[in-house]
Amino acid sequence: MKVICDGLALTEAINKVIKALPVKKNFNVLECIKLSAYDNQITLTCTDTELTIIKTISADVRIEGDILIPGKFFSDFTRKLDNESISLESINENKKLIIKYGENEGYINCLDVTEYPKIATSIDGDSLVLTKKDFKEAVDRTIFSASTEESRQILKGCLFEVTDTGVNVVALDGYRMAVCTKPYVSATATGKRFVAPTRSLNEIVKLIALDDETMTVKFTADKLFVEIDSTIIISRLISGEFVKYRNIIPSDYTTIVTLDRKVFLGSIDRATVISKQSRNNMVKMDIKADVITIDSNSEQGNMREQFSAKAEGKENIICFNGKYLMDFLTVIDDDFIQMIIKASNSPCVFKQVDKDESLFLVLPMRITT
Repeated sequence: MKVICDGLALTEAINKVIKALPVKKNFNVLECIKLSAYDNQITLTCTDTELTIIKTISADVRIEGDILIPGKFFSDFTRKLDNESISLESINENKKLIIKYGENEGYINCLDVTEYPKIATSIDGDSLVLTKKDFKEAVDRTIFSASTEESRQILKGCLFEVTDTGVNVVALDGYRMAVCTKPYVSATATGKRFVAPTRSLNEIVKLIALDDETMTVKFTADKLFVEIDSTIIISRLISGEFVKYRNIIPSDYTTIVTLDRKVFLGSIDRATVISKQSRNNMVKMDIKADVITIDSNSEQGNMREQFSAKAEGKENIICFNGKYLMDFLTVIDDDFIQMIIKASNSPCVFKQVDKDESLFLVLPMRITT
């Protein structure tokens, strides 16, 4: 194999695909980048068998072929190069890669490319077409609520539920839940659902610009496939039965509070500066007819703020983990939101006033005196 390519394009491609290298040491071939040079293109592939990322860039291919390069070492080395043009040439039956940059050169020992797992670059399955903006917003508004506990694998992803009118994206961890509903352009999968790992979704949304161009999400019973701007992401889906999330949402309430989101966000943001110094990160809300009082205390200090809000129903005192509120308030852009309370010890719902896209449910903390 012998190719000449743009150094910046190569470095950017390597930085994308190495996100699929194993998090833990596995075995040698999976810690490598497969480099394939054909038809004046270089295709870089990384996989840990759960997540696969494939990136293609243009190149001047003098001799076609495939090689297998230690991923982290190749990434670290090329990141130090600032030359516009880089030459890559394999020698000794693809056991060594010569890297030429300017008047200089280096080499990297390679592994046997035939030992690398075979990876299909397309799948036949159901498809969901929606705008990039809607996909990114749906993931951004839910993924923070997914679990990080290894013992709860099904909750370490986001549920995608395709209905007749849109796609519901849901994430929960036992303390909070986020739901976002977005329209789609077309779908062959009405009535179907799948759970995509948060790690894979994070890599997909990094590729997406907030625009109205469409993207296609393909999925089978166990795989998810997305291709965006010459980058392919293939992810294994999480198997199992997702929580019946609709049963968690309260059907009645005693108090509805309409809040200016920016005012509320600012107050909670300041309160969490104090509360995160404590063990429980607790923020207390005292809700009266036209005023909300926010209290936050720790050994380092305390804070008490008041602001106007429209409250209907019973007066209430309720406590939350401040971080949970911040996670939700920073990913929506509405001017006003509603807080719907059943009781100080029951799940509380936050939702949009003018739209019916995003819903956030959070369990209150036990009130201490």
